[in-house]
Amino acid sequence: MDDRAEWDDLRERRVAEPGAAEAYEAAGIAFELSQAARMLRQRAGRVVLRRVAARP
Repeated sequence: MDDRAEWDDLRERRVAEPGAAEAYEAAGIAFELSQAARMLRQRAGRVVLRRVAARP
C-alpha cells in the first residue's frame, strides 16, 4: 500500500469515529478564532508602533 492510500484509509477511519464531525467543527472554529486574534494583535502592534514613531 502506498503512503497516499494509507493516509486516505486513516482519514476515513478517523472521520467515521463517534464525535469526529463535532471535533472537526470545533477545530475549525478554534482556527478562525486564532486567526482573528492574530489579526487584532497585529493591528494593535501597528498602532503602538505609530504612537512610538510619532513621539518627539
